[in-house]
Amino acid sequence: MGLEKSNTVRFDELQKMLRLALELRGLPQGSAQQRRRALEGLAALVGAQVAIWVHVEGLRAGAGALPADLDLGGSGEPERTALRTYIDRQPCVAADPSMEPLTRTATGCTGWIDTFTCEQLVDYPTWCASELSQRFQPPAELGSFIHSTCAPGDDTLVGFSLHRRWGEHAFSERERRLVNLFHRECVFLHEPAGELSAAVLHGLPPRLRETLCGLARGRSEKQLAADAGLSPHTVHDYVKALHRHFGVQSRSELLARCFAGR
Repeated sequence: MGLEKSNTVRFDELQKMLRLALELRGLPQGSAQQRRRALEGLAALVGAQVAIWVHVEGLRAGAGALPADLDLGGSGEPERTALRTYIDRQPCVAADPSMEPLTRTATGCTGWIDTFTCEQLVDYPTWCASELSQRFQPPAELGSFIHSTCAPGDDTLVGFSLHRRWGEHAFSERERRLVNLFHRECVFLHEPAGELSAAVLHGLPPRLRETLCGLARGRSEKQLAADAGLSPHTVHDYVKALHRHFGVQSRSELLARCFAGR
């Protein structure tokens, strides 16, 4: 009976989760502000020190899959810099031993949402000995975690990881359930931001305009390449040109800038 009670989401936690979900609905859809508030709110909800939002394309590529986009919240600037630099350089599946079982579970499950604790994906000693975990102790000190993921397509994974620092107690089943409830309530966070204004598109060459509109609709670079009959490398060059044009570093920043006036 005691274990059952400890695994049950409390009413006050449910209230806080629903208030956060309502607040997020009031923020610009698809904006960096909305995503950052989601990370900060989740970290506070379950007592995490580091929250990471990641968009992975190419699940079928296995260990070669790379994050297409990544945001950090609930963490300090040294942690942001260290993690951003490392993940930009490394295949995320190879660096994180929990990603291989996670992506294996998600591959082919379009619309699937689920949430796992560290122990449900990889034994804790293996996680602690991994390159990703060891690399950031300090500054990020990535200890026990919860991964919550959504598969909007059969080759894409989006979601977030919540981490506690080394030496702190592991996340409980109750906290896992709370995060899972939040993700199911807030699946709208993964929806495209909408249509772009004529002012944003003004002055862009046709190919860059088409690429930007596709990104705003939630299309991946591979999907855009297939749509236009171009190579993924060419579309990636278009995306980099858009980053330079708008003075941003990531897809989330790009879309936030383009939808800032809405």
